[in-house]
Amino acid sequence: MNGTNRLCMTLKGASWSKYILMLILMLGLCQFILKNYNEESVIYCESTNITVNDYSDEPNKEKAIPRTSKNYVKVEFIGRLGNLLFQYASLYGIAKHHNMIPIVDEGCHLKKHFKISAISVNPLVNSKRYVEDKGNVFEVNAFKLDTKYNWTIKGYFQSWKYFVENSMEVRKEFQFKENVQIEASKQFLEIIKSKNITNVNKHTFIAVHVRRGDFIKEKFVDYGYTSANETYINNAMNKFRSQFSNAFFIFSSDDISWCKNHFNESNIAFINKKNTPEVDMAILTHCNHTIVSTGSYGWWTAWLIGGTTIYFKDFPKKGSKLDKVFNLTTYNPPSWIAM
Repeated sequence: MNGTNRLCMTLKGASWSKYILMLILMLGLCQFILKNYNEESVIYCESTNITVNDYSDEPNKEKAIPRTSKNYVKVEFIGRLGNLLFQYASLYGIAKHHNMIPIVDEGCHLKKHFKISAISVNPLVNSKRYVEDKGNVFEVNAFKLDTKYNWTIKGYFQSWKYFVENSMEVRKEFQFKENVQIEASKQFLEIIKSKNITNVNKHTFIAVHVRRGDFIKEKFVDYGYTSANETYINNAMNKFRSQFSNAFFIFSSDDISWCKNHFNESNIAFINKKNTPEVDMAILTHCNHTIVSTGSYGWWTAWLIGGTTIYFKDFPKKGSKLDKVFNLTTYNPPSWIAM
């Protein structure tokens, strides 16, 4: 082999060595990227377009997004509107206390009627559960979650103390959606016009919510539920009359016939239409103050209205089973007036 051929062979060998070295480097880089990807924790977005097998450990990875630096808290919703509002407000307060992110399941009922901001995330990996011990007692342990994990909380969480530090934010979360606001404003004007009120600024409106329904059934009474009587409501109305000469009362109830049979003064009106609970509540929030009988629906009506709130002090029945899981001081805000 002459010198020229040997030089060509040397160059070719050097060229192949270069390519082999580049290939080795590229394979190493790919291995590094895959290793880091597999170690990265991910949370998968819940969407109506995602199918997840609830019995599989393998979620749908088409909608995978990297986990943020904060973990998540969600609540298992139970009950009707008043209960749902307590659960979401407490979820929000508990999440913010831990510097975590509140989330809800897709199809959350409240999102249909309120401008709540919580997103949906599914499934929740690396998760733990907190189950409430008593439904109407503030539990400080709910403020001691380990933030290394995602959490699902379960219970009623009926205490203002869970979200008192985030009250302004919760009020924004509980703004009614436009369709609810429009219908409520329309009906409120119809109600007051039926009583020849043309200038709302010349009256002080007091919402009166009367819960009867299930609360007067035997099994509920035996457990400790009570329903406000005529005497309490009249006394509360008279207190407002003594403060406001232009007081006007708007009643909402699950037993409106009972209300009409017991209260018929000229400065009283009733919500007569068969509305959704959200629309009735939105109508009442046009008022300035509140008289609450019993139940979480009336509680939230009063909280959203603000102003002065009078509540029925004889709830629950003393010594009852309900009384044992109930704490009035952590249920009713201290500024509310017992009567």
